[in-house]
Amino acid sequence: MTSQELIPQVSFIIPVYNEELNITGVFRDLYQSLEAHRDWRWEVIVIEDGSQDRTREVIQGLAKQYPETQLILHDKNMGYNQSMRDGFRKARGKYFMYVGADEEFDCSEIPSFVAPLLAKGDEHADVVLGVRWQRNAYKLHRFFLSVIYIFLLNFLFKLRVNDYNWSQAWKSDLIRNIDIQSKSLFMLPEIIIKAYDLGLKVKEVPSNHRGRKWGKSSLNMRIMSHALLDAFRFLSLRKSRDYRPSVKPAIVPHTEEPVTISR
Repeated sequence: MTSQELIPQVSFIIPVYNEELNITGVFRDLYQSLEAHRDWRWEVIVIEDGSQDRTREVIQGLAKQYPETQLILHDKNMGYNQSMRDGFRKARGKYFMYVGADEEFDCSEIPSFVAPLLAKGDEHADVVLGVRWQRNAYKLHRFFLSVIYIFLLNFLFKLRVNDYNWSQAWKSDLIRNIDIQSKSLFMLPEIIIKAYDLGLKVKEVPSNHRGRKWGKSSLNMRIMSHALLDAFRFLSLRKSRDYRPSVKPAIVPHTEEPVTISR
């Protein structure tokens, strides 16, 4: 193989915090899905974000069981946003995909996210968004918070996106060429909005929300308020004359047929 052939085509990025009871299942399901698609030339990057439980110990054991895992270890909790940024910096793939570490996302659905990225012609997409069509595992207050959040972002940014903060996949040029200013959960919506502003093709795919088996979500009103504050800051910037969605040369939507080489 040449050095070019060794470059991964898809990088899977998984930030993890306090998921000692869920992360084993995520690894198992993820690698079961990926092993069936060696032709993707994938890599897995796991960011352990200074967990306060036994998550780090469990992950280090899993990394021995799944030696293709690349670990980033934070000595202290730096937050989801910084974990994603560190994953982006380390990833080498032509495409990136974000996967949650709480087992709410079903890893058997990964092919429906990757297939549009690797497709050609009308079937190709530059960005793939998972949409939780059913959220039966949500408590009522969280369901309404989610619905209101989506409605508000669509109203503010004049879009029709059905889910802003679920598993997503992007061409890596998008991530590398934009300046992500958000320091909160608004990171993923900011990426989506800039993808639309750049004229990239965005595809939504249905996804099953399974709910947590163990533990509880860290989402709270403080985290949501930071996300909303970032949203209004970005809205102000987007309306200004200084706004440029890309800080590097224009990102051209991908049209050529991707090359796939078995590992």
